[in-house]
Amino acid sequence: MKRSTAAAAAVLATAGLLTGCSTAKSDGSGSGATSTVRLTTHPTQAFQAGWNPFAAQPNAGVSFFYEPLIRVNPQKPSPQPWLADSWKFSDGGRTLTFRLHPGVKWSDGKPLTAEDVKYSLDVPLEHRELNLSGVPYTSVDAPDGTTVVVHYPKVGYSDLGAFKNRNIYPRHIWSGRNLKTDQNLEPVGSGPATLDSFSPQQITLKIRKDYWNGSFPAVKKVAIVAAQESSTRSLLLKDKLDWSTMSWQGADKNYVAADPEHHKYQVYPLLGSEGVLFNTAKGPTADVHVRRALTKAVDVTRVLKVMGTGQPAVNPAGLNNKVGAAWLPADLAGRTLKQDAAGARAELAAGGWTVRHGELSKDGKSHPLTLNVFQPYANWVDMGTALKDQWKTVLGLDVTVDNMPEATFTQKEPVGDFSMETAFTPPSGDGSIFGALNAFSGDYYTPLDKPAVNNFGRFNDPDYNAQLKKMATVDPADSARLKQLADPAVRILAQQAPFIPIGGSASFVDINSSRFTGWPTPETATYTPYTSAGPDTTLTLQNLRPAS
Repeated sequence: MKRSTAAAAAVLATAGLLTGCSTAKSDGSGSGATSTVRLTTHPTQAFQAGWNPFAAQPNAGVSFFYEPLIRVNPQKPSPQPWLADSWKFSDGGRTLTFRLHPGVKWSDGKPLTAEDVKYSLDVPLEHRELNLSGVPYTSVDAPDGTTVVVHYPKVGYSDLGAFKNRNIYPRHIWSGRNLKTDQNLEPVGSGPATLDSFSPQQITLKIRKDYWNGSFPAVKKVAIVAAQESSTRSLLLKDKLDWSTMSWQGADKNYVAADPEHHKYQVYPLLGSEGVLFNTAKGPTADVHVRRALTKAVDVTRVLKVMGTGQPAVNPAGLNNKVGAAWLPADLAGRTLKQDAAGARAELAAGGWTVRHGELSKDGKSHPLTLNVFQPYANWVDMGTALKDQWKTVLGLDVTVDNMPEATFTQKEPVGDFSMETAFTPPSGDGSIFGALNAFSGDYYTPLDKPAVNNFGRFNDPDYNAQLKKMATVDPADSARLKQLADPAVRILAQQAPFIPIGGSASFVDINSSRFTGWPTPETATYTPYTSAGPDTTLTLQNLRPAS
């Protein structure tokens, strides 16, 4: 689940939905075999033409055109080859060399070379306004057609996983264009598909016969359908859609039970979690005793039941107990948060706090608390309601729950204009342990009222920061040393409570297998069947077969 894809506009107009369905029938969306996979990538009322990959929110279909050097399996996080066959650090971690897969061609028939990779990786260096993630490398070389060398000013080991999100673009197409304004109406990429047709209600892609990474035995086209979440649920139930990726409250009862053989709702766990992020730089939540009290007051099992999306409880440090098992200290392994009402009240007392008239009180002053909730996520809205009730019952606090539209929420979050907010805590990031822990690094600390790019809660623990700096110097291949250094950092997160980890972050997958088989399952998958995950989407489509 990604926040940028969760914001919904209005409900899809009936006429538009019918138009989408009639198009589907012409592609063979009724019963029987078909070669067109119908899917949704994110909730939307209608599409606009244009596939600029540098846009703040790229259009549906972009992930079918452009690909990264590596992929990461979120269930067993480790980099795997994609456009790059291999990579190696040298110079003490300050140089990273990629060897490209030979014979890759752009969809216009021209070869993909190291110059294309250099051009793509140079974009955030030469166009600072597009450097939203803050790349840590400073220069890129292409000594020959299949070799790319990335240079770092300091050890760059921790940056490897980020290359899964850095797509490669054709230099001969983009070097003469305005990266911010060009609509890219005829996209040329290395990915498995090209644009076949466009309408506001459906983007149709054609699978390439000359794709470099294998064939698609059952799939010739992909139809990306414009639909809000309510319409998506209806289309899946009516066998008008094959595949979506959205959390579905009560899916077992409302979807799977309608056709257990063909209706699948899957939850693919990620390394991190989602829950409540505290602002540790101001107000009562700057006090660890308040944070611990609010955390201990929570009955995670009941909150997750109210949320109803099938997510598991996670470790007190915010890591998924299954995906993150290799990184958990022995004393934390397998544990989840347990409600401790007496302990919660004791924490407030230890910090010199009392509760008067539903508000925290100290030194004669009242301190009201507010939880900002990202409204587009219905399960987060329900989370907020459940937490409010539990904080009232256990601590006597009347916490204000403010359900905010995306625009308001994302305006307040970077500048620290909140005391508590719903969030990914920690985010799963690139799937690596360093990527998850680094989200709370003091390196990202930004004064209040100035926009931060990470660590929105302004957590800044010296001991924690010291461990991260040590981890950053370790080659990712040395997992034993990383584990040794990660243990203290993981314990600090559990003890200092900069967040409340409610449930595991996950990729939610909705499948109707009445027309295609070969879908993976969370228990056996080596890739996640997400509809806009680039390489993983490709692998999913390649393994589908027509239903008999």
